[in-house]
Amino acid sequence: MSLAGQVALITGGSRGLGLAIAEALGAAGARVAVLAKGREELDRAAASLASRGIDVMARSTDVTDAASVDAAVAAVRERWGRLDALVLNAGTWQGAPIVNTTEAQWDLLLGLNLKGAFLTLRAALPLMQAAKRGTVVGISSIGGLTGQPGSAAYAASKWGLRGLLESAALELQTDGIRVSVVYPHNINSAGRALDSPEARRSNLDPADIAATVLHLVSAPAHVSFPHVDVWPIAAGIGVRG
Repeated sequence: MSLAGQVALITGGSRGLGLAIAEALGAAGARVAVLAKGREELDRAAASLASRGIDVMARSTDVTDAASVDAAVAAVRERWGRLDALVLNAGTWQGAPIVNTTEAQWDLLLGLNLKGAFLTLRAALPLMQAAKRGTVVGISSIGGLTGQPGSAAYAASKWGLRGLLESAALELQTDGIRVSVVYPHNINSAGRALDSPEARRSNLDPADIAATVLHLVSAPAHVSFPHVDVWPIAAGIGVRG
């Protein structure tokens, strides 16, 4: 799977799943732009990616702020003049029963998980549309397919992401741009540090999801992946029609 000469932008790319995706795409030859808010984590991620021989740009970006996102995409355009793959990975989780969910929690989850994806997609699309090619991959979760107790705000944000990207897929199909949504189940991460050893063994590692994203990004342009499930038992790909 060669991405030589291509440019990929990954939001939330400074750690965890986002960094694993940046590593996978970079190892396949892509030049990689990673966006995240924290400067220290970005610097560590950039150094790690560069040490692997990956051409990397690390940009401190607030994906909930349109001006910040627009400036980041403009920097990608100025440096490389193209954008071939966009991975909308930035997101967060907080859980609470509906009656205990604060307005601040709602705004945080809808802002980062959904508004951030919208703003980044909106800013990045002109580069892809001008070239009549590109791939967009949204990282959702099982919460984007089914509601769960104590997770209403998170589920709302991920269902919204699904609607955004399914609409984008229909809107962009004549522009040569493929849009996919990945729905991972449990992923080993800092947020799941308290999982039991048995659960951690059955969870996915970030590298499993990164391999799926690489597959989606590098597939021939005529291949369509509208929905992709990634289950914790095996890093297989199942297309949801």
